[in-house]
Amino acid sequence: MNRTVALSLVLAACGGSDNKMTTPDADVGFNKPKASLKANTEVSDNNWMELGAANLACLNTPSDDVTSTVDITLNTSVKDFQSGNFVPGVTVALFPDIDIANPIGAGATSDQTGALSITIPMGHKRIGFKMTKVDDGTSVSPLDTFLLNQYLDPGMATQTSPDKIQSVSRATAATLPALIGETRSVGTGVAAGALRDCDKHEMSNFVTVISSTSGTATPIDGSESFYFSDAVGLPVHHTQQEAASKDGLFMLIQVPPTPMAFVQAWGFATDADLASGNLTLISELQVPVLADTVITGSFEPLRK
Repeated sequence: MNRTVALSLVLAACGGSDNKMTTPDADVGFNKPKASLKANTEVSDNNWMELGAANLACLNTPSDDVTSTVDITLNTSVKDFQSGNFVPGVTVALFPDIDIANPIGAGATSDQTGALSITIPMGHKRIGFKMTKVDDGTSVSPLDTFLLNQYLDPGMATQTSPDKIQSVSRATAATLPALIGETRSVGTGVAAGALRDCDKHEMSNFVTVISSTSGTATPIDGSESFYFSDAVGLPVHHTQQEAASKDGLFMLIQVPPTPMAFVQAWGFATDADLASGNLTLISELQVPVLADTVITGSFEPLRK
């Protein structure tokens, strides 16, 4: 979904080289890809070009994150994920890593133009945003939306990246599942995002699952994974897209609420792995799943 973020959320230190699912199931969107992982770039709107093999040199290497040494003022804006329109009146709270229960700083609210200036206290590596707005009864009113695992320049006092943080409207939350022939069940959660390689290029040919266990693909009952058509930027059914396309986008829907789950991306790191059937855990994010809430974040190769 959000191309300005790359979904990796907490990128746990655990890893694995084998797919632990005994029977990959195409009916939930988790089947073995038919090609190895590739890197891609968007040449123009919805026009993607393959660059070659994905760069996984940083996979399972120590993280190079640095704790921030200054209070950071982030000048950004709140936009709707699907339409790209600015969204005024959205309250944005901050929290460290994925600790959504313990906000930091004072937060801020987007103005009538959707603009937002928010101060992030020093002393953190990764931070998350929680976006909320009182339901005004319209289809454009956003669901609660989380953007997780954001890394800012630790020594720069004023920044403009990410230049937008995206909320998901109630209409979008209903429309995206409808495109693949489903109705989102009230009370379930949604996770969505894009996966990038070590060079920050969108990756293709991976599959995702929201797992009840870390390091092992154990799908949570009821959840389904879907991928996007890179030609139109919208999700399509498993019969049309069995793995991620060049835009690296995915979404997981119908996820029952749970205090701890793991969003995982798996793929064949090399053509040799493809030939041998050796799937690798490329990315993992620990997340809480909340009812009627959308989780987005930065997905990137797993680090220690």
